[in-house]
Order: sequence, then C-alpha cells, then structure tokens
Amino acid sequence: MKNDTMRICTAQGDERVSGSIRRSADWIRLAMVVHAVVVNLLRLDVAHQPVVMIVVSSVMVAWSLVMVLYGRRNCRRRRNLYLCDIGITAVIVALSGPVLGTEVLRSTTFGLGGFWMLMAPVTLAMYTGSAVGAGAGLVLGAIQFLEAPSLDPRVWTHLIITVTVPYLVGLLIKVNNEAIAERNRSVATAVALEERERLNRIVHDGVLQVLAMVAREGHELGPRGKMLALLARKQEDQLRTTLQDKHVDVTKGEYLDADTTDLTTMLEKHQSKTVTVSTMAGHVSMTTDRAKELDRVITEVLSNVFKHAGVNAKSWILLEEEKGQVIVTVRDDGIGMTPERLQAAADAGRLGVKESIVGRILSLGGTSTLDSAPGKGTEWEFRVPLQ
Repeated sequence: MKNDTMRICTAQGDERVSGSIRRSADWIRLAMVVHAVVVNLLRLDVAHQPVVMIVVSSVMVAWSLVMVLYGRRNCRRRRNLYLCDIGITAVIVALSGPVLGTEVLRSTTFGLGGFWMLMAPVTLAMYTGSAVGAGAGLVLGAIQFLEAPSLDPRVWTHLIITVTVPYLVGLLIKVNNEAIAERNRSVATAVALEERERLNRIVHDGVLQVLAMVAREGHELGPRGKMLALLARKQEDQLRTTLQDKHVDVTKGEYLDADTTDLTTMLEKHQSKTVTVSTMAGHVSMTTDRAKELDRVITEVLSNVFKHAGVNAKSWILLEEEKGQVIVTVRDDGIGMTPERLQAAADAGRLGVKESIVGRILSLGGTSTLDSAPGKGTEWEFRVPLQ
C-alpha cells in the first residue's frame, strides 16, 4: 500500500469512530444480501437455472457472514480478504446472465447480487481510498452491463451507481480521517504547551536562577569568569525565549506549524539584554524552510557582533514588510569595519560573511546591503521575498 492509502485502523483513541463505521457497513451488507436473496426467490420460476440460483444465493449469505465476522480482526490481514471479496462478487455478477437468462436480466435490471454487489467496492473504498473503490465498482458494473447491454436508463444507471457510491463513501472516510488527524494534532499541541508550562516552572526555579547567578557574579572571577558569565547570560536569554515561544513544539524542537512560520515570533527569540527587536503588529508568515534559513543569517550576524564588537555591544533588529518582501535590518554599535578588512578576511579563508550571510540571502532570492565604518558600528539590510 502507498503511504497516502487511507486506513480505518487508527489509534485506540479513534477506535470508537472507526468501529461505528465498520458496524454500519456490516449491517448494510447484511441488509443488502437479504434484499438480493428475496429478489432471487421472486424470480426463481423464470430463471434458466433455478438450482444454481439457490446455490449462488447461499454463497452470498455465507460470504457476507465471513466478511462481517472475520473482517473485524487484525487490519493487516484484511487486504487479501478485500481482494477475495471483489473476486467472489465479480464471479456472482458474471453468473447473472447464464443463470437468469439475458431476457430476464434485461427486464428486471437486477443481477444475482442486486445492490449487494455494491458492498465489495464500498468496503474497498473505506480501507484503500475512493479512487480504488470507484475503480472496482466500474469493473463490476461493466461486467453486469455487458451481460445484457441496453439503453434502458435502469440498466446503465446501475453502472453509474456502482462507481459513484464507492467513490462518495471513500471520500467521506477520507474527510473523517483528516478531521481525526487534525483533532489529534490539536490535542498533541495542547499537551505540548501544557508540558512547556510545567518545564518553565521547573527551569525557572532551578536552571535559570543558577545561570542568572553565574552571569551576575562571574565577572569577579577574572577573564575566564567573564567568559563564563557571558555564556551564562546568552544561555539564560535563549532558554527564556525558547520556553516562552508558543510556536515551538518542545517535544520535537520544531515549529508547531510545519508549513509556515511567523517571522515576528521567530525574530523575537533573539531579544536579550544586548539585543533589541522591533517587529510589526500582527503576523508575517513565511514558509518554514525559508524562515529558518533567514534566522540562520540573523544568528550569524549576531554571532559576529559578539565575536568582533565586544561583550557590551548593543544590537538592534528591525522587521518591516513592503510589496511582498520582508526587510530585516540588523544594526550594532560595535567597532565597525572597512571594506578592505572584509576583503582581507575573505582572502584569508574566513568566508562567514560571504557564505553564511550573503550566500544564504542570495539563495532565498534576496539582496543584502552592508554599511559599516570604523568606530560607527555595522548595519545589515536584508530584503527577502516572502514567497
């Protein structure tokens, strides 16, 4: 089966829904076999082979009981059962002409299976998808139509029914499964956020307080202590923003919305004692892959500020939106640099600016502008299309 093949075999929490669907299909199958048997008995005196008709009707009843009883077992064993269901139904439909006779079949428009023949493609559609069920219905309907072709609307209407009914049932099952999956995602998100709040309380009372103490008192321990204090402060800021970011799934470390990311929330994660973030009101959505790449650029710029401008350098991030593109400006009050110094770094093999910053922006279809001078800090402006 393909990955997108629909299955009613869901988790235990969804068993009540899938169980109700299975039971309804079972009762309909039993009702349809009773209808088919009654119709066959009424035609017993005009059938060409009445004894064979009785045998076929008995097989239909027995097979219906097999499907109802055995079909409720392990989902992984059902594929062969459904194929047998289609095969047996096809044989019974094909026997309609020889057993009833062409004239009887054309006049009554019902084959030996009657509407019971619908249950095989309907069941297949429930478990494998609307297209497969409709295809099986088309085969069965075509077999019956070709036994006694006619322009009588009652004849070719049966062909339409055997295709459309399984397709509709499969489509309804697909919508139901998608609704269940969406509900499960919502429940998982709620549980993840609740767990985040619990972790937030635990971390706040322990780890964050220790990091804050190291950041506050580490400067008194000499050069190594200053470095530890700086690292502790950065980790404290990052941990706080991660715990407060409602768009991040704490169980997987990914964004809750796998398709798009709100840039305002993403940039606000960089807010700290030395970084000020200014964003627009509302949300600015970008596909998650592109947003993560842009975030890596911002992280690289801030890392360069930390490494080259000193521990006390301040940075400012500004987010704007203009004509289908976002404008992200990152400015600092550090030591700045000259174009010659930038070129010298590239010549020496330090390609952080060229590849990690400029290269990434180009891969996003955007442009980057650098404005810097010694003693006047550095300012980056990135223009990136939203799409």
